[in-house]
Amino acid sequence: MTRRPPRPPALRYRPARRTDVDTLAEMALRTYRVSSIEARRDFYTEHPRFSIRDVRVGELDGEIVTSLVLLPLQAWVRGQRLPVTGIGAVAVSPECRRRGVGEALVRSALREMRGRGDTMSLLYAFRSDFYQKFGWSLIERTNMFSVPPTILPASDEAKRVRKAHMPDRPVIQELYDQHAAKAGHFALARRPEWWEKRLWSYEGDWVVYEGRRRGQIEGYLQYQVDSGDGPWKLVLTVNEFVACTPAAHRGLWGYLHSLRDQAVEVVAAVPGDELWPSVLRDAQNLRGDLKLGVHRTAGHLGYGAMLRLLDVKGALEALPVSPHARGELAIEVQDDVLPQNARAWRVTAREGRLTVKPESVRAGGSKALPRLVTPVGALASIVAGTLSPMGAAESGLVDDARGAAEMLEPWFRTRPAFLHPMNGF
Repeated sequence: MTRRPPRPPALRYRPARRTDVDTLAEMALRTYRVSSIEARRDFYTEHPRFSIRDVRVGELDGEIVTSLVLLPLQAWVRGQRLPVTGIGAVAVSPECRRRGVGEALVRSALREMRGRGDTMSLLYAFRSDFYQKFGWSLIERTNMFSVPPTILPASDEAKRVRKAHMPDRPVIQELYDQHAAKAGHFALARRPEWWEKRLWSYEGDWVVYEGRRRGQIEGYLQYQVDSGDGPWKLVLTVNEFVACTPAAHRGLWGYLHSLRDQAVEVVAAVPGDELWPSVLRDAQNLRGDLKLGVHRTAGHLGYGAMLRLLDVKGALEALPVSPHARGELAIEVQDDVLPQNARAWRVTAREGRLTVKPESVRAGGSKALPRLVTPVGALASIVAGTLSPMGAAESGLVDDARGAAEMLEPWFRTRPAFLHPMNGF
């Protein structure tokens, strides 16, 4: 006899109220076990990215047993700022684990976001397969380096690196905006409150590269120092490395190299196309396990943010594509969680934008067009530039007919998605 799957719990989903803060703080403390209850209260009442209006709770029998936050964010994509909804601080009471409570909460959040007109959602997963079944897909893959500073390049430009001072802060903020707008892909836009309440008080050191013209800052670096093994075995963790000129790159790399007498390790997470592997004198990775003869891995793959297309039509029309993208094809989307997306769409590319219409079922229709049949998760990775359409077709992740994957290949090709570690949520 076939056993029926268990019924989902009758969860009541609602916005949080101010009177819920103590309950939320206590539940989050018991969920994460990493902070004080006072800090968790402040998290829900003083956070620079959201207010209590953005918190959602799930109740069973009148008791709050789960919660999450819908963060109103903006991300830079091909030089444009687009709204995205972040999902963070997902908590389930320990007594309610393995009962479908978290799944019910996420499904309710997806319906709400779709219903209010949100087009895309980002999150960092505690376990990626949990969110994959709801349509999120990995878009951010980073290289994780753990190298001795001796193999970073020395540079005379390091003499132009100095400690950052209070008057430098507005310039650093502007440099980040310039860098994210020009080179960032899904890098999050930062509100002034994020800088003031989070970043400027962040543990560690800020240094800047000042060019040949006095006061002209062309790059900056933020890093933390772990001295747990003593003052001559420091571990430097690079949280943000922004260089807007080649000289700034050389200067900041050279600065890290200059700390080699005390530091034994530099740790950094960088985009997949970052130049760090090219400037290392050797492929030595201090935390590497792979050793093949004389070759040692220079880094490890890090899993980052995941993307969900809440409204396929709205997301495709909002996302900028290559200005050279031309043509028309049909994309048939499979989406069991948000069935409004589950249909075939006629997509036309022209002048860096997409026009998306439901496929006509009239005689002829778009059946003769190139056609891609794809789960909504795979489509998210494709439009983010993380997954090659042709590679996806070759590996069976999508079905391709009449050259649709080949047509799509250049449309979304861009730099790897990189949200920056100091934008974590």
